[in-house]
Amino acid sequence: MFGTAVAGSIDLRTYVSLFTSADGRIYLSLPALGVEKTWLLKDLLRAGERLSEYTVDDGSPPSLELLVPIARKLSGSCEDQCGVQHLAILAFWYLLLGVVQRKKDILAVKVTIRFKLPSCVGLGSSGAYCVCVAAALLQTAGLIPAPSIPVNDEGSLTWEDHHLDMIRKWSAAAESLIHGRASGLDAAVCTYGGVACFKPGTCIQHLRNLPDLRVILVNSRVERNTSRMVQTVKERLKKFPDVVESIFNAIDAISRDAARILHRPPEENGGDERVSNGGNSNNSVITACADGEHQSLQSSGHSQQQQQPTSGVHLPKESSYAAGGKRNSNASATSGTSGANSEKHERGQLADSFSKLNDLCRINNQLLIALGVGHPKIDQICTLLARYGIHPKMTGAGGGGSVFAFLKPDTSATVLSMIKDELTKLDYELWQPPLGGPGVICHNSKPDLFVVPSTMIATPSDSSSHSTPSLYLHDKKITN
Repeated sequence: MFGTAVAGSIDLRTYVSLFTSADGRIYLSLPALGVEKTWLLKDLLRAGERLSEYTVDDGSPPSLELLVPIARKLSGSCEDQCGVQHLAILAFWYLLLGVVQRKKDILAVKVTIRFKLPSCVGLGSSGAYCVCVAAALLQTAGLIPAPSIPVNDEGSLTWEDHHLDMIRKWSAAAESLIHGRASGLDAAVCTYGGVACFKPGTCIQHLRNLPDLRVILVNSRVERNTSRMVQTVKERLKKFPDVVESIFNAIDAISRDAARILHRPPEENGGDERVSNGGNSNNSVITACADGEHQSLQSSGHSQQQQQPTSGVHLPKESSYAAGGKRNSNASATSGTSGANSEKHERGQLADSFSKLNDLCRINNQLLIALGVGHPKIDQICTLLARYGIHPKMTGAGGGGSVFAFLKPDTSATVLSMIKDELTKLDYELWQPPLGGPGVICHNSKPDLFVVPSTMIATPSDSSSHSTPSLYLHDKKITN
């Protein structure tokens, strides 16, 4: 990844179901990928005994150099196997070995992962997958406790901040096995939710006070390979270094401008800011650093409101971050204007935010095409949406996958239905998910994907969106 990136979580979740087992076998099921695997627990425990002398009890992720060769051997994955199935299995085994390295009496487990979206479409499913598996295994082994922070009214819970940070670190390391060199942004967004801004070498900033803009996602149904797209850009950089560096700089500027628009000062939201988690106020930018340190930076001109106690860090509690810091549309104005004038002013601000973000997406997409990561199907989608005044951009590494776009604030249900019909006729699929939703959560009840037989639902570097992870855990030691 070059320069600044902006990414947000979307409510198209990845789910893991974990059961402990007494039959001495480890099961991994990924129905969407056609993976059904079984291994002997004793082989895992034997490897854990050999690895225990290298254990570092500071919560840091296991050594890739040490564990990956063992993971390849025990999982049956050869080094030259790089298909998505093999990489998913390798990441699972890396996390499994990391857990047993620290917890020798782990039980056998049956793990099933289901997706609400397919892989390889540029929506961060690999990051969500790694976060899900990491959280489930870490909790089952007792390396992190059961979650205790309420996320919504349905009884779903998430973890304390320092436990979330451990999940983030482990899942980022696992994801690097899938994408080669992962920035850690996907793992952070999938862990914490919301919308974040990141530049290599700096902390990850979680943006707050998001404008109430709607987004759409369109899947081109063209699978893409992140590593291959990265290689394409590297080759173009080597061939035209000055030109490509200029494109990188332009994309970096676009992302920084987008972050400024998305993170609006609280006074632009009506002054008396209310986060939609029940009234808790949070006018801060939250940053998650690569070393696990977290900083809370107050927004200019406003004092940070009192938050619930944290464990050594300063991320907002309850569901304030889970809501992505999205402002409540009923926030009161402090300028003394009438309600009607305030509403008119707010509509004007939304229209202005959309106009700027829409233009930035259009420019960004053209620059990505110049880098060689475009695709004819993506071009067709962009041309169709442009007729409605909407300019999407590629997500992830490009080369197919998906596009996302901001919707005009006044887009009617009729117009949206027309757009969907046109896309469907061309064999594309459209979603309109909430932007900046919760990160990793543990469900109180069995999710629908595990209640009825599930079929794969065909269809979020610069700006992109990411699938988010969910857990459904069942264990004799865990109360549901």
